[in-house]
Amino acid sequence: MSHRRSLALCLSLALLLAVVATAGAEPPKDPLGTVTIKKGQPVHIAYWLVVAGSDASLGIDIRRGVELAIQDKGGKLLGHPIKLSGQDEGCSAEGGQAAATKLAADPTIVAAVGPTCSSAARPGAPILWKQGVSTVSASNTAPYLTDPKRGNEYNGYLRTAHNDKVQGAVAAQFAVKKLGVKTAATIHDGSVYAEQLQAVFAEEFKKLGGTIVAQEAVAPTDTDMR
Repeated sequence: MSHRRSLALCLSLALLLAVVATAGAEPPKDPLGTVTIKKGQPVHIAYWLVVAGSDASLGIDIRRGVELAIQDKGGKLLGHPIKLSGQDEGCSAEGGQAAATKLAADPTIVAAVGPTCSSAARPGAPILWKQGVSTVSASNTAPYLTDPKRGNEYNGYLRTAHNDKVQGAVAAQFAVKKLGVKTAATIHDGSVYAEQLQAVFAEEFKKLGGTIVAQEAVAPTDTDMR
C-alpha cells in the first residue's frame, strides 16, 4: 500500500467513526457517550502527531496527507464542515500522554488521527478510548498495539501500517536466505519501535538457524561506541 493511500485510508476510517458518532435519529444509547453536532456546526477531527523537533517531518507528512484528504472530500461530511485541530506528541511516551490528555478533554472531538510514534501510542491511546475517542495511526508498527492479548483499553485504537512482526521477520529471512548470513548482532536506540523490531528480527533469525551474538542498546546521544 502506498503512503498516500495509507493516509487516505487513515482519514477515511476516522471519518467513518465520525459518521457512526453522528448518525441515527433515535436517542443515543452508547455507554461511551456520543457527540451531538448541530446543523451548520463542524465535524471535529483531531490529530496527535510529532510536528516539531528532529522527527517533525514524519508527523508533518501525515498531517499534510490528512489535509489533502479533507480537501478531496470537499471539506464536508454529511453536510457538516470538517474541522481539523491537533497536538504535538513529541514521538515520546510523555508527549503522547500529554497530547492525548488534551484531546480527551475536548468533548467536540469525534475521532483522531495518530499518533506518529508507537512510543506515544502506548500511553496515549487508552486515555482517548476512556473518553470514547477512537484513533487511527498511519505509521505505528509496534506489535503490542494490535496484539489480541492487549488490554481492552486499546479497543479504540486502529492502524493502517503493518507491524514489526512483518518487517522484522522479512529482514531476517532476507539476511539468511538471500545474503547467507549465519551470525548477527542487533543494536537499537531504546525506543519502543527499535527495541521491538530488533527482537522480532532476532527471534526469526534464530528460527532460521542463525545465531544472535549480541543484542545491545545505545542512547541516540551516545558518541562513544567502544
